[in-house]
Amino acid sequence: MLYCVTQENNYYLPGNLIMGQHRLRYQAIIERQAWDVPFLRELEYDQYDTLAAVYIICADARGQVLGSARLCPTTRPYMLKEVFSHLVEGDLPASDRVWEGSRFCVDKNLTVEVRKRVQQELVYGYLEFALAHDIEAIIGVMHPAYWRNLFARNGWPVRAIGSIQKVGDGKDALAGSLPITSLTLASVQRATGITGSLLQFHEQQERKSA
Repeated sequence: MLYCVTQENNYYLPGNLIMGQHRLRYQAIIERQAWDVPFLRELEYDQYDTLAAVYIICADARGQVLGSARLCPTTRPYMLKEVFSHLVEGDLPASDRVWEGSRFCVDKNLTVEVRKRVQQELVYGYLEFALAHDIEAIIGVMHPAYWRNLFARNGWPVRAIGSIQKVGDGKDALAGSLPITSLTLASVQRATGITGSLLQFHEQQERKSA
């Protein structure tokens, strides 16, 4: 299942999905990639995990988190502006219609086929959330290969908003923008084979729990 999770609706969903995504982030970011970022009791977090954050989370029937990604409005403090602004050419947005995507993680212990499907569902969840909330673009920073393998390969090409540069870990990073249009939706649907609605929003879950 694919869920749109916030601090407000986490209670209605199976398991504790927000804690599950923090645990998955620890495994992916601290254990595998050795990033120098905060963690506590095998949970990775940062200053952008606020009440404004929205988490797109893929989980199994038991509530075990298989993959997750975070979205934050650019009307609040966000990582690209505060930490990686040197990667961006031009002004950075502060708009309800532009959000930042970050912390895209998938469980490495899944089979290749399941990992691919989880990645596709998270990408589709980004797009579905954006279309439901009148968002015109999602921005962020990733290694160029991640932009290519996660988004371009699934029918959603990134528009560079800066040049490729080295970051603190010595690896290449690229700031980019993902446009949200009906053409984008059609392209992602063709590439992934996903159609219709996947993302479970709060209102649906609240009705089921009543």
